This record gives sequence, C-alpha cells and structure tokens, in this order.
Amino acid sequence: MKRTDMDRIERELKRVQKRQKLGERREAGRPAQTIGAYIKDLNALLRHDGHIIYNTLDDEEILELLENMKEDVPEEKWDTVIRKAVNATKVTERDTAVEQLRSLMAG
Repeated sequence: MKRTDMDRIERELKRVQKRQKLGERREAGRPAQTIGAYIKDLNALLRHDGHIIYNTLDDEEILELLENMKEDVPEEKWDTVIRKAVNATKVTERDTAVEQLRSLMAG
C-alpha cells in the first residue's frame, strides 16, 4: 500500500472518530454551540463600565462558558471568540481583558 493511501485512510479514520465524539457530546444533553453564539454569550457575561472589564478572572459563569467552548470550538478559533467578545463591549482597556481570558483558556 502506498504512503498516500495510508495517509488517506488515516484521515478518514480521524474524521469518523471526530464525528463520533461530537455525536456523543450532543447526546449528552448539551447541544454544541456555534462560534457566534459563544461570542454573544461571552459578551453578555462581561461586566464593564466603558473603560475596564471587571469579571474576567473571578466569574464562575465565564469559566463554565470557556470550558464548554474548549469542547465545542477548535483551539485555533478560541482567540477569535475572545477578541470579538471583548471588542463588542467597546471598552478602552481591551488588551488586559483579552490576556486575562486567554490565561484562563490556557490553564
């Protein structure tokens, strides 16, 4: 068997495993959300005064949302969700909030 055939079979196997994993998660009762839904939900949870976002590190709902996001959203999209949610608040200190939320995702 050629190397390309082996690679193709391996890719197909990974796709099947990913579909099964997503199917199990959906059957667990919590439907998978879209990236846009996570942006809106995170934006709704952020508390700010127009200058600073206050609850990035200590809010349990934000931590739970980020944990769910780790399961539903590919890792390369996490940064996009965080940045867009923070930018939607129109606060002046965006960078601090983005870094704090990124640190929660890494931890």
